Amino acid sequence: MATPSHADIINILAKSSADPTTVTQLESYVRAQVDSLYGPAALTTSEPSSPYNFDANRALTKLYQFFPHLADESCTALILLLSLLEYPSTDFTALACLVPERVQEREPCATLSRCSDLLEQSHFSTFWVTFRELIINDSASEELKMAAASPAAVRKVRGSILNLLGLTYKVAPIGTVLSALDVKDEAALKEYVNGDDIAKKIVENVDGDKVVFVSREENTKKSRVFKEAVGLDAIAAALAKGCHTATAAGQ
Repeated sequence: MATPSHADIINILAKSSADPTTVTQLESYVRAQVDSLYGPAALTTSEPSSPYNFDANRALTKLYQFFPHLADESCTALILLLSLLEYPSTDFTALACLVPERVQEREPCATLSRCSDLLEQSHFSTFWVTFRELIINDSASEELKMAAASPAAVRKVRGSILNLLGLTYKVAPIGTVLSALDVKDEAALKEYVNGDDIAKKIVENVDGDKVVFVSREENTKKSRVFKEAVGLDAIAAALAKGCHTATAAGQ
């Protein structure tokens, strides 16, 4: 069966998303997403032939729920990987809650869940160690191992983490940035920033022991301006008048 196009998938979702006969087509599209986004040609293609589609992946995960005899755990793992790589979106959480607990506890889904938790907790250096374990996970499919090892996948997560750092810091210690991005040293960081269009928009410069981020509303302190509607002299006069009135009334 030929891989369905993105237009085909949109049509399926509009007309028959709850039809179990669409499982094969939806599974085929999951694998097409992995190949298109994180396969060998991913870094050389500007527009993926099979773009990420959360709704299609959710529809397939729901069909697995209702028709468990059709469920394919290797495809579920690919769905979770695709959603993990959309960090910092909540796609992983939204899809994982549809996956049976027994499946989540088995590999490679268990490792994918740990990766998601580590990203959510901003434990980035530990995330990279755990994420690399997918490449040698005996229970993972070759498709998943290939995607986890893909430079495109590393670039995607690295860009998301860098963006988060850029929202948090105006200036950050270089060690913090290197650890979070899983980059070896200052030279490697400069090479990454200079060679990545997204990173160039986030990092202003790498200067010795610090990284300076482009100024944004989120990482720039704002001085709070208080407008005095009533002057202090007026307040004092009002208080004095009130005291005088109260004294007169009491006499």
